[in-house]
Amino acid sequence: NKYVSADLNVGGNLVADRTSVQGWEQFKIVNNPDGSVSFLSMANKKYITADLNQGGKLVAQAKGVLGWEKFWKITNADGTVSFQAQANNMYVTADLNNGSLLIANRTAIGTWEKFVIEAVP
Repeated sequence: NKYVSADLNVGGNLVADRTSVQGWEQFKIVNNPDGSVSFLSMANKKYITADLNQGGKLVAQAKGVLGWEKFWKITNADGTVSFQAQANNMYVTADLNNGSLLIANRTAIGTWEKFVIEAVP
């Protein structure tokens, strides 16, 4: 139940540890022609990457959208959403055993792989 931040103090790593929305917690969702989505961080104007060189860690570091910056959006029965990285076909998790880092390394959707999207006025 925390907001996701592109924490520029740790290289733009995505971490779900914020209690309120400020600049680093805002993202633009981009709908790609293939039906996938990408995320543009408002913190540094870079796209979110499922960086396979870092075990699938999500990082705000890309200047454009290629394969590692695309995610399939899955709507869950409870109204939450989950994301599957095209980079490795793994689901994104907010890993509470790893400082709430967002990592695309899960094979199934559980509690930690569910997110809520909120519009920011």
